[in-house]
Amino acid sequence: MKGFLIFVGILVGIGLLLGYMRKREQEKFMDADMVDFHHFREKQKNEEEPDPLMARAEAYAALNPDVVQLKRPETPEPDALVFTDAPDPTLFELKPHAFDEVTRNMLTLFHRVLPHGVTVLLDVPLSEFVRNDGSTQTNLNTTKVAYLLVETADLTILCGAQHRDAGATGRQSIDTVKQVFGDLNLPLLEFPVSNDISEHEVHDKLDPVLIGKSSQSCPVCGEAMSIRKAVKGKNAGNIFWVCSDFPGCKGVVRA
Repeated sequence: MKGFLIFVGILVGIGLLLGYMRKREQEKFMDADMVDFHHFREKQKNEEEPDPLMARAEAYAALNPDVVQLKRPETPEPDALVFTDAPDPTLFELKPHAFDEVTRNMLTLFHRVLPHGVTVLLDVPLSEFVRNDGSTQTNLNTTKVAYLLVETADLTILCGAQHRDAGATGRQSIDTVKQVFGDLNLPLLEFPVSNDISEHEVHDKLDPVLIGKSSQSCPVCGEAMSIRKAVKGKNAGNIFWVCSDFPGCKGVVRA
C-alpha cells in the first residue's frame, strides 16, 4: 500500500511539473506574439493608409483578371518649362571678325592716320545731325553716312566718308548723302569699295580737311596746336600738328 502511494505521488508531481512547464511555454509564446503585434502596429502607423477604393479595385482585378487589368501610373515626362541644372544650348556666338572686310579695313586705316582728338562714327543716320523744312521727301532716319569724322571733345563734324558704289544698288542713298553734305558745306570723301585702300590714299583725301581744322590740343601739355608740313627728312610732305609752345614742348601729332 505504501509503495502505491509513493507511485501516485510521483505521478502527481510529474503532472504538476509538466503543467508548470507548459504554462511557462504559453507565457513565452504570448510575450513573443505581443512583441510582433506591437511591431506590426508601429509599421502600420508609419506606412500610408491604403486607399479603400483602390484596395477594392485591386481585389476585384485579382478575382477577375480577364475583365479588369490594372496598370500602375507611368513616370510622368519632365515639364519642358521646368528649369534644371543642365546648361542651356548656346544661342549666340562671336564672329571671327567684327564688320565686313571692307569696313574693317577702312576703320583700321582711319585709326592709323587720324590725329589725336578725332573720332570716327560708323553708319550715322543723317537725322542725327541734319534737319530740313519738310519740303523734301528724303527720309533722314534711314539714310546714313558710312563714316562720320568728328571732334572727340564736342563731336563737331569735320567731314563724312563713303564708299563709291560700283552698281546701281545704294546709288540713290549715296547721291542723297552727297547732296546733304553739299548743302551743309561739309567735305564728303569717297573711297572705292575695296580692302586694298592705302594709307597714302587716305592721307591725300584727309590732309586738306585736317589743315582747315580750327584747333587741336597738345596731348603733352594741353596747349593749342597748329598745322605744320614737313619739308625735309624722311617725313617730308607729311602734315603734323605741332604744339604752339614748340620747341619748349615736343608735342607732335601726325595729321
